[in-house]
Amino acid sequence: MNVIPVKKTKKAGHPLPAMVLLVVAVLILAVFIYYLPGFFNNSLNPSEEMRLYYKGELSDATALLQDDKLYIPFDYIKAKFDEGLQWDEENEVIMITTEDSLYHFPLGIAEGLFNLKPYTFTYPAVQEEGQVFMPVDSLREIYNLEVSYHPETRLVLFRDLVQPVQEGRIIKDGKLRTAPSIRSPWSASIAKDEIVRIVKEEKGWYWVETESLQIGYLEKGKVELVGISVGDFSQEVYRPWNPLGSPIMMTWEYVGQKTARPDVLGELEGVQVLSPTWFHLREEGLVVNKADKSFVEWAHRQGNQVWALFDNGFDPEMTHEFLHDPGLRTKVYKQLLTYVDLYLLDGINIDFENMYLKDKEAFVRFIKELAPLLHEKEVTLTVDVTFHSNSETWSRCYDREALSRVADYLIVMGYDEHGVSSPSAGSVSSLPWVERGLKEMLKEVPAGKLLLGVPFYTRLWIEETKSSGEKELTVKTMSMKRVWEWVAQRQLTVSEDVASGQHYVELEEGNKVYKMWLEDEYSLTKRVELMKKYNLAGLAAWRRGFETEEIWSLINTLVNKRW
Repeated sequence: MNVIPVKKTKKAGHPLPAMVLLVVAVLILAVFIYYLPGFFNNSLNPSEEMRLYYKGELSDATALLQDDKLYIPFDYIKAKFDEGLQWDEENEVIMITTEDSLYHFPLGIAEGLFNLKPYTFTYPAVQEEGQVFMPVDSLREIYNLEVSYHPETRLVLFRDLVQPVQEGRIIKDGKLRTAPSIRSPWSASIAKDEIVRIVKEEKGWYWVETESLQIGYLEKGKVELVGISVGDFSQEVYRPWNPLGSPIMMTWEYVGQKTARPDVLGELEGVQVLSPTWFHLREEGLVVNKADKSFVEWAHRQGNQVWALFDNGFDPEMTHEFLHDPGLRTKVYKQLLTYVDLYLLDGINIDFENMYLKDKEAFVRFIKELAPLLHEKEVTLTVDVTFHSNSETWSRCYDREALSRVADYLIVMGYDEHGVSSPSAGSVSSLPWVERGLKEMLKEVPAGKLLLGVPFYTRLWIEETKSSGEKELTVKTMSMKRVWEWVAQRQLTVSEDVASGQHYVELEEGNKVYKMWLEDEYSLTKRVELMKKYNLAGLAAWRRGFETEEIWSLINTLVNKRW
């Protein structure tokens, strides 16, 4: 048997170590490539334009530099700091309203108005290629802003001095990055112990600002929180008039051609404020004036304030024109302020009713502009509103929440549940209806800013059945005094209507049925209880002259009674 010998070959080396080295090299390269962007310096503003930065947001909007004067776009200021900022294109005037100031800022000239008085700005607003720009100096003063320009990065930085800011101390050297990631490019270096302002937090990183105007993201672990900083600014706080220790008791005084003589008014026990219907808006911004200085002097001798009423004649078209014309508004402001000084008024009560829904924001703007002008004179501003309903022109036209922020008080007209045009008989102001309305109001208006308007009148409803079987409804408005005369003449007995929370009387004569839900001592007691239950600022009665003699004493006793 022949044996075939096996040929021996050279043993090959093991391939595993080489593969490991290759994989490690690839991983190192991948990690290097992954983190490579983080090794590079990258400007936050690679463009040549002066871009705007505020609260961690870099805008595409750009500033304007002319003759070493810095300007900011009107649209940017409106979007970031003041949504109520206005541009009157026809007259080329910027209108700025703050809590205590109304500025008229003309285009191209430094002479404008501050609270309707001549005022000189540092340098004027300008217009470039159809875009309006505002000077930085004025923005700093008006809006309490810190505005800084960093030439190296071509960034304009804003800081709201009113808002407190969290500060931090750098505990380890680091890089400020353009995004919250270690692999994002860095924009600046930051050293240990440097103090920064922390603007926001994102994905475990802080967006910070340094005193040297460097901005960017920094890992939270490199920052130690050290406290809250508040801007260096001073601001006087206006506080509306309020009778110390008791609710406000106001009554409207209806004025036809002349104001009632003080000697016929009698003693209005408990009343602190009288609101005569003196001023009326007419076409072209004319304010019709029926004021009587002797009335104010008499009221002041009694220790009462006078808040003169200003109405819009309930004309929606005229009101629309007025609200949207800055020139007409300014004309009206000047007249009202003249009357405030002339008659030594303590307040203005705005009674604008029957307005278009589209004028809702414009009405708030009107009140917002008027407020600082009156407050500068320490004059109270109140606004009449209705309860919520589906009516566009009588209810939805009011932004009650916004109005309560700029006016001193809102007065809700808690009556006319069933008005003269109602298709059915009913109460002027049933208690359940009033309470539901108050609950809805208080979702938007602070209780301490709300007065409940109460009626001193009743409506007599007459339901007549015609020979044809058709029913006809007519109505008469009657004062409290006249109601009780009518009831006494017919020797009627009133009953309690549980559903309305009021006294009720009914009379049937032939084919007519007479119905009345009475406003009297009983119903007013219930309303005072509601005022106290919801801690309202007070009551306002429509109107003086409709009441019975004992009503003022009753209300005064109820208001000051400890429940």
